[in-house]
Amino acid sequence: MDLFQNLKKSYQSGTVVQRLLYWNIAVSILLIIFRSFYSPIYLFLIQNTSLNSNLEILITKPWTLLTYSFLHADFVHLLFNMLMLYFIGQLFQTFFNKFQLLAVYFFGGIFAGIFYLILSYILNNETNFVVGASGAIMALLFAITTYRPNMNVRLLLIGNVKIWYIAAFFVFLDLVQIPVSNAGGHITHLGGALFGFIYIQFLNSGFDFGKFFVWLTELFSPNKKKYTKFKNVYTNKKKSETHTKNTSNSKDEVQIKIDVILDKISKSGYESLSKEEKEFLFKQR
Repeated sequence: MDLFQNLKKSYQSGTVVQRLLYWNIAVSILLIIFRSFYSPIYLFLIQNTSLNSNLEILITKPWTLLTYSFLHADFVHLLFNMLMLYFIGQLFQTFFNKFQLLAVYFFGGIFAGIFYLILSYILNNETNFVVGASGAIMALLFAITTYRPNMNVRLLLIGNVKIWYIAAFFVFLDLVQIPVSNAGGHITHLGGALFGFIYIQFLNSGFDFGKFFVWLTELFSPNKKKYTKFKNVYTNKKKSETHTKNTSNSKDEVQIKIDVILDKISKSGYESLSKEEKEFLFKQR
């Protein structure tokens, strides 16, 4: 019981990325256990939660556009995707808030699934099904890449690499592997990448999909909190006439410090920040 209580406390106090990790791991491990020890339940679950390329099946099970991205074929598949989700999720939260992360993750996964269905129909591929969070994770990666393409990311044994190099490498891998194996999975990755790019275009034009999750939060939460776009933190705002001169100067100093930190991230990567700089940036969310 202590284990479950500790997991519950960890989940409740965790970030949105950590909660997504919990859900993915819990659902996927349950599915893997059933596959290993009781295949009838596994077959029932996979038939009703994975994304099938047959449109007639999708019409009767539309929820699979959402559920498929929480399932994983095996432990290796799960481990790789969760490492990617943790790493990319941390980078995403450097610039955006939790509502925007949820929007890109969930809508990115749904868009990636629809993209897979459309291409499967056009290419007349044989009926197959897709599972995995890769499409949603690619959406997060390409949202960051579109927003800050020249940001440096520190990779083990390699050093600093511009994030757009990483994104381009993944697209290249998916394109060359589509004819070889797991075409559905690679097509889904490309769909997620496309959504990440589209999301930033909408965001730059003033439309934020993250507001949907703000609405959901306010609908089910007794504590009403006004939502502010996270990216507005990094833009100068008109000073209100009711604010004092000291308050305005204080805001300018904070803005300058944020700009310096963001410039450092773009040049040397997030890991180059000191503990104090990371804490300061985190508090501005």
